[in-house]
Amino acid sequence: MSPRYYIITALLVFALTAGISVWKQKSTKREIAVVLGQVILSLAVVLGTVVGVAKLMVVLGIAQSGFVF
Repeated sequence: MSPRYYIITALLVFALTAGISVWKQKSTKREIAVVLGQVILSLAVVLGTVVGVAKLMVVLGIAQSGFVF
């Protein structure tokens, strides 16, 4: 993968963490770290779900191999 995808993902995680921390009025380092963990876990679940559904579609013959990656 291109380095720009890693940079975009890092910026997305930072922006979501900062936005949620301000919205929920989190101020200590520990609270912000918990929000960071939740953001990373949520993005991993979403990405895993998308990849899993794509692979299932390949197995069922709905999509061609290489549909997502």
